[in-house]
Amino acid sequence: MDERALDALEYGYVRDEIARCAQTSLGQARARAMAPFVERAEAEAELARLDEAVRMLYRVGAPPLAGIESLHDVVERARRGGTISADEANRIARCIAGMRAMRQFVERAGEAGDFPLLVGTVAPMADLRRTEQDIRQVVDEDGQVIDHASPALLRLRDEKRRREAEIRSVLERLLRTQAKYLQEPVVAMRGEHYCLPVRVEHKGQIPGIVRDVSSSGSTVFVEPRAVVELTERLREIEVLEEREVERLLYQLAAAVAQVADDFLRNLGVAADIDFVFAKATYARKVDGKRPRLTEGVWRLAGARHPKLHRDAVPIDVELGDRFRLLIITGPNTGGKTVTLKTIGLLTLMAMSGLFLPTRRESEIGFCRHVFVDIGDEQSIEQNLSTFSSHMRRIIDMLEKVTEDSLVLLDELGAGTDPAEGSALAIAILDHLTSVGARVVATTHYAELKGYAFRNPVAENASMEFDVETLRPTYRLLMGVPGRSNALAIAERLGMPKDILDRARSHVAESDVHVEELIGKLEAASREAERLRDEAERAMREAREREADLLRQQAAWEASRASLREQAEREAREVVERARREADAVIREIRSMRDRASVKDHELVELRKRLEGAEPTERRTAPRRSSRAEVRPGQRVRVLSLGQKGDVVEVAADGRAAIVQLGAMRMKVDARDLEVVGEAPSQAAPVTRFRSAKDVRMELDVRGETVDDAISRIDKYLDDAVVAGISRVVIIHGKGTGALRNAIRRYLREHPHVQSSEPAGPGEGGDGATVVHVRT
Repeated sequence: MDERALDALEYGYVRDEIARCAQTSLGQARARAMAPFVERAEAEAELARLDEAVRMLYRVGAPPLAGIESLHDVVERARRGGTISADEANRIARCIAGMRAMRQFVERAGEAGDFPLLVGTVAPMADLRRTEQDIRQVVDEDGQVIDHASPALLRLRDEKRRREAEIRSVLERLLRTQAKYLQEPVVAMRGEHYCLPVRVEHKGQIPGIVRDVSSSGSTVFVEPRAVVELTERLREIEVLEEREVERLLYQLAAAVAQVADDFLRNLGVAADIDFVFAKATYARKVDGKRPRLTEGVWRLAGARHPKLHRDAVPIDVELGDRFRLLIITGPNTGGKTVTLKTIGLLTLMAMSGLFLPTRRESEIGFCRHVFVDIGDEQSIEQNLSTFSSHMRRIIDMLEKVTEDSLVLLDELGAGTDPAEGSALAIAILDHLTSVGARVVATTHYAELKGYAFRNPVAENASMEFDVETLRPTYRLLMGVPGRSNALAIAERLGMPKDILDRARSHVAESDVHVEELIGKLEAASREAERLRDEAERAMREAREREADLLRQQAAWEASRASLREQAEREAREVVERARREADAVIREIRSMRDRASVKDHELVELRKRLEGAEPTERRTAPRRSSRAEVRPGQRVRVLSLGQKGDVVEVAADGRAAIVQLGAMRMKVDARDLEVVGEAPSQAAPVTRFRSAKDVRMELDVRGETVDDAISRIDKYLDDAVVAGISRVVIIHGKGTGALRNAIRRYLREHPHVQSSEPAGPGEGGDGATVVHVRT
C-alpha cells in the first residue's frame, strides 16, 4: 500500500490510537507497524479473530500481560554465548511467568469452545517453567543473586559477613578508645576504605593510612592499620564472590540460550495477543462494528471518521454495485473532504482487520490499491503550483490503477481555468471508469453534475446545506447533486434585491430549472430519509417489545416449572409420610396377631390412624367415576392405602364394603377399591388363628406379578408365624430373575424373616428360596 495514501487518509492516527490501547511495548510496536493485508482471506481471518477478542473482552476481560516485555536483545546475546545480568535473568523469569498466565487465561476462557481462534493462537506456545525454575534457584524477584544459589557462594557470603562484623567491631572499639583524637565519633567511607576522621594535630596517634583530607585541612581520614588487613581479606572474598556470581549467571545464560527459539516464539504470540486485544479495546472505544468484505462493493451505514466525536453526523455511502463512480458536490466546509477521508480510512481499517465506527454492520470492497489525491502540495523548490502538484499525483496513479483499485480525488480539475479543468476532469474520470476502478471524486464544477446524470456507471451525491441557517448539515445525500446556493446565501445575508434580480437575469433559464429540480430532489430525499428513520425507530421499538415479551414468557415458564417442581416435591413428601404411618400401623397389626385376642377399640384406633395417614390430596381427590362392582369373597386393593384385602361384606346400596386387611376390618368407599381377583378362601374373623396343619410348608407364586406375589407371601408368612412353622419354601421359578430378585429383596427386610437362602438341589435350586421364620 502506498505510504502517501496512508498518510493522506490519516491511517497513522488509527495506528497510534491502537498502540495506546496495548498493554506491552510488543503490542505497541505491532500497532505502529500495522498495515492493510494484501489478501482478502487474511483480512477476513483477522476480523474473525478480532470478533472473538471483542466477545472475550466483554465477557471475561483482557488476558493478563504483566511482566511481558521485549527481551529479544538479551536472549540473542545469550544465544551468541554472552552472559546476562541478574536483573536481566529476573526479567526473563517474570516474562515467562507472564506469558504462561496469558496462555492459561485464554485457554480457560475458551474451554467451552467459544474462542477457537484465540485458543489456536496460543496453542504453539512452549512450556518454559523449567527455565523459570532454574532462574529462580539463582535470582530472586528483586533481581539479586540469592545466597543458596550454590554452596560456594553461600560459604563466601557467610565469610564476608563475618569479616564485615570483625571490621565493625574493631572500628567500634577504636571509636570508644580513641575518641579524644577524633573530630567526631563516626566511621567515614572513603571509596572502599573504612576511615576515622582524625584531627590533623593527632594524626600520628592512630596508626594507619591517610586516605583523604578535608577541604579545610583540619581533618585527616585515616584507615586504621588493624582494619587494613581485614579489609584486604574482605576484598579478596568479594572478588571470589563476584567470580562465583558471574559463573552462575553464565550458566543461566546457557540455559536461556537452549530455549531461545521457544522463548522468542512465545514472545511473538504474546505480542500477537496484546495486539488483537488492543484492537478489540479500540473497537469498544469507537463502538465499532464488524465489516463484511466484498468484491468491490461499498455500503457504509452511519459511518463516521474515527477522529470525530460519536455525536458527529454519520454518512451513508454506496459504491460499486449500481455505479462505480460517485461525484460529490456541495459548498466549501460542507464536509466533502471529510467524507472522502472517511470512505478511504474505513476501507484501510477493514482491510487491516479492524472494526469500523458505523451505526450497523457495513460492507467494504477489498481492493489491491488505494490511490488518493487530497490536499494542496505546492512546492516552491520544484516550482509546482496547486494544479501542477495535483496533476503530478494523478498522472502517477493513472499509470498504476487497476480494476481492483479505489481512487479518491478531492477537487478534481481545480486550480486552473474552469472550462479546461472540467473537461480534463471528465477525461480523467472516463479513463478510470473504463479501467474498472471504483472512484469517489469531489468537485465544484456544474459540468460534472451533468456528467454523472449521463454516465450509467456514475452517481451524484451532495453535502446538504441549510439555507436558513447558512450552515452545512454535514449530511451526505445520495443521488442528489449539490446546488451552488450562492444567490440564496447572498439574499439571506442582505444583498440588495435589484442586484439579485440582475444576477438572476444573467443565469441561463436551463440552469434555473436545474437548480429548482435539485431543490425538489433534496426535499424528496430529506422526506424519504425522515420516513426511513421513523420506520427504523418503529422497528427498534417493535423488537424491544418483542424481546421484553420473550423475557416475560421465559420468566413465566421458569416460574411455572418451579411451582410444578415444588408441588411435586410436597406431594412426594405427603405420600411418603402417609406410607410411613401406614407401615407403622400394619406392623402394629402384625404384632397383635401374636396375642390371643385383639380388642375392638384397638382396631378402631388403628383404623383412625390409617385414615389419618391417607394424604389430604387423596382424600379430597375425586374417586373413580363409576362405582366398583365388588362382592363378598373378592380380593381387592384399597387404592388410598396401597394394601390388598378380602371383601367380607358389601352395603345394600353398593357404595361401601367391609374389607379384611390382615387382622383388621375397615369400611371402605367402593370407589376406593380395585378388584384384583377372587379371595383364596372366605375371610375369617379377626380372632381366628390358623393351625399348623392348615398351613402348607411351601408357597408357589410362579407366573404371578411382583405385587401379587409379595401380597401372597406377606399373608403366607403371617399364617406361618401364627401356626408356629419355622421353615417354609417359596417357589418362584428362575425365568428372567426379576420375580426372584424382588422376592429376595422383600424377604431381607421382612420382620417375620430371620434368614433366607436359595433352596437346595432337591427343593428347586435357584428357582426357590428357603425362609427361616421367627416363631
